[in-house]
Order: sequence, then C-alpha cells, then structure tokens
Amino acid sequence: MESYFKTKSIFNLIAKWKWHLLIITVVAAILGYVFSCPYFIHPKFKSSATLYPANIICHSDESESEQMLQILTSNDIMFKIIDKYDLYTHYAIDSTAKGSLDKMVGYYNDNVIIEKTPNDAVKITVCDENPQIAADMVNSIIEFYDNLVLEVEAVKSREILRIYTDAANEKAHVIDSLSAIMKKYGTEYGMIDLSSQSRALSEASANGRGDANTIIGNWKEYRADFVKTDSLLNATIGRYNKDMEVCDDARRDMNKKQTFSHVVSRPYVADKKFYPVRWLITLLCALGGCLVGIIAVAIIEGCRKPKEEVDTQD
Repeated sequence: MESYFKTKSIFNLIAKWKWHLLIITVVAAILGYVFSCPYFIHPKFKSSATLYPANIICHSDESESEQMLQILTSNDIMFKIIDKYDLYTHYAIDSTAKGSLDKMVGYYNDNVIIEKTPNDAVKITVCDENPQIAADMVNSIIEFYDNLVLEVEAVKSREILRIYTDAANEKAHVIDSLSAIMKKYGTEYGMIDLSSQSRALSEASANGRGDANTIIGNWKEYRADFVKTDSLLNATIGRYNKDMEVCDDARRDMNKKQTFSHVVSRPYVADKKFYPVRWLITLLCALGGCLVGIIAVAIIEGCRKPKEEVDTQD
C-alpha cells in the first residue's frame, strides 16, 4: 500500500509539472539531435569480411581459426596497416609527442575489430570516417595475413633446406669414401658382385684358369668386408636420396605462391553510416532530460514542503 501511494505521488508530481517536464524533454531531444550532427560527431562507416583459414599447419593445440585470429591481431599486421595508410596523419596524432604510440594503438583497436564467429570463422571489421579506406583496410589486413603466413612458412622451409642440405652433403662424403673402397675391391681384387660372379668363377676355375682361383680366394678372405661395405653404401645412398627429396620439397615451398584464407564475405564500400545513430541519441537525451527534470521538480517540491509546514505552524 505504501508503494502504491509513493507511485501515485510520483504521478501527481509529473502531472503537476507536466508542461515544465515536457519543455525540458523537448529541449533535451533537440540538443541531442543537434549535437549528434556531423559538425559535432563525425560519422563513421563500417566495412567487414568473413573468412575461414586454409592451408594452415597448426603448431599447438589451437584450432586453425584460433591460430588465424592470433596472426590477424599480431603487431606485425597492425604496424603494416598503420604505415600503409599513414594512420598517424589520418587520426591526427602527433607521432613525435609522448605517448603517441599508445594513443595510436588505442585508436587502431577501437576501429579495427577482429573476432571469431559462432561458426568458427573469423570476422574483420573496420570503422572509419572514409568508407573507401574502411574497405581498403579490410582487404589489406587479409593480404598482409596471407603474406605473413607465407613468410613464416618460407622461413621454416629455409631452415629445413639448410638442415637437410648439410645432412645430404655429409652423406655424399660417406658415399664417395665407400664408393672408392668398392672400386678398390673391383680393380685390385676382381670382386664385383658375388651373386653374378659365382657361377662364372666356378666354371673358370674348373677350366684351370688361375685368375679365377685368385678371385675366389679374395672372395673367401674379403667377403664379409665387401658385403658390409656394399650394404652400408646402398643404405647411405637411400638416405641421401630421401634427404634430397626433402630438400626439393623445401625448395618448392620456399618459392610457392599460396593464400591461407577462404574469404566467404568480401568487404564493400558502405554508402550508409553506422555511427552515430541520431534517433537513438535523440531518444536517450529526451529520456535523460525527462529523468533529470523529474528529479529536479522532486527536489523543488521537497524543499517547498518543509517551508509550508513551518508557515502552517506559525
């Protein structure tokens, strides 16, 4: 019941001061409308793109889209955008002033929003007073992203090429040494291949050829070393060929031209501002003016009541 009377008292107060409150509300609405015009608040235009990661190799437990998000929000891309569009001049920031970098980063983060969508895609949104620049910045962020990932992949490929080239060179020296030993077995001891020589040597020995008996003797004496050296040579050649295949793949990856994103929604030049929303500002100013007016008249009425009670007592 007490709440009812309080509510009734408020409505009575509003009814009593209705014309004053109406004037305050209208004036506040007019001021809100006027001060939200382009002269006071520069309008901003928004451009955005939605993309999915592609051809990315994850290096941690992060998903591909999370890794994409980390790269898109990296300082490398931010500073490239700042340099390309001369944002210090664009945002009227004195680059020589103290704290200018912190201010620049703040402006960038306010106007460039990169976030994941519920569908595990990544959305890039840029707001700017110039709609063309907003759209161009979105395209540049995507371009810099592809270039940065390509550069990182190229660096890894160069490291792999260097490692496997060194390994292949070491194996090449081993192959040369083993080949020289195998050549010595062939030229000095007549040992070429046991499986292909055995029958011919047996026939030659049966016919009384002395050189055949000499070679057979060499096989008996050096067979174990020959087989060991031959097996080691073949195994080293196999590992050398695999190293060279890795080098070829790394060399190809170093020179490849590839994108790392699927753009499913491309940015366009907006023809309608998204900020400020003048009707909303006008409405909020009107409601705020009305509320302030009610508080003001409540204070006035509250001050009058004690005075009237004192006059009545007198």
